[in-house]
Amino acid sequence: MAALTFCKWSPCGNTTLLFPAHGLDAARQARLAAAALDASCLGGEQAGFVDMRARSLRMAGGEFCVNAARAFGAQLALEAGGARQSLVDGAGDAQDFSCDVRVSGWPSPVGVHARGFGPQWQVAARLALPPCPVVRPAPGVTLVRLPGIVHLLMDGATHLLPENCLAAAAMLRRDYELDKEAACGVIWWRRRQQQLEMLPVVHVRDAGTDFLEGACGSGALALALSLHEKGRRRRLSLLQPSGGLLDVEIMQEGDALAAEVDGDVHLVAQGRVWLPDADELPAMAAPRSDA
Repeated sequence: MAALTFCKWSPCGNTTLLFPAHGLDAARQARLAAAALDASCLGGEQAGFVDMRARSLRMAGGEFCVNAARAFGAQLALEAGGARQSLVDGAGDAQDFSCDVRVSGWPSPVGVHARGFGPQWQVAARLALPPCPVVRPAPGVTLVRLPGIVHLLMDGATHLLPENCLAAAAMLRRDYELDKEAACGVIWWRRRQQQLEMLPVVHVRDAGTDFLEGACGSGALALALSLHEKGRRRRLSLLQPSGGLLDVEIMQEGDALAAEVDGDVHLVAQGRVWLPDADELPAMAAPRSDA
């Protein structure tokens, strides 16, 4: 059996497992992640593999994930001077830790900024935005292509929330020919009592996962880009299914755009897990859901 150290994080409720990369190839990462994400093991909504020295993160499906990047920022802060001890004795100063990280699917470094005391931080991810096409193929439907993930946004004023979100998301991926994407989110969103709220279903092809997520950072970014293009809105606070808030700001930097996604990240657990050897696991785990 493979014994892996791990940290389990909750960036705004989007439970994320981070493992050391240790030279595992992409196929083995996907298999180990699928086994670990099973509710009978560690459970969670997504998994990534990190190289702490290189400050790099590869998601199990090679996708891009804002919340995992923010969790990685918290893990780097945890490893910084004195942070680990403060989790044990409650001592230590508030942290203010910043660095650049590399994240799968994204073409440029992502700046992460962690503030506060462990085991809970506020962590912002700052991204230089390449061209991110925004198209509106039908009334109340917007398709936003980010590097590493595509999001289909369903405006609640036109499209009511379905009874079975997972089944509806699978049908929409087929209808809009998105099944072959490395990662695809279907986001239902609406404005209620002056608050924007969203409900994300995210499918990751190579990891074989399909989750109604507690929060989605890239989905929040996609929604912010869509609304920014339509009405030039620069700052949004988006209520997530977990009850937490993700704050997104779109900024002009010269001729290009940048974005910052900010919210809480807390440490759930850390330790060691024993998993079947990657070669003993199925080549493609069956998609999991919380339905």
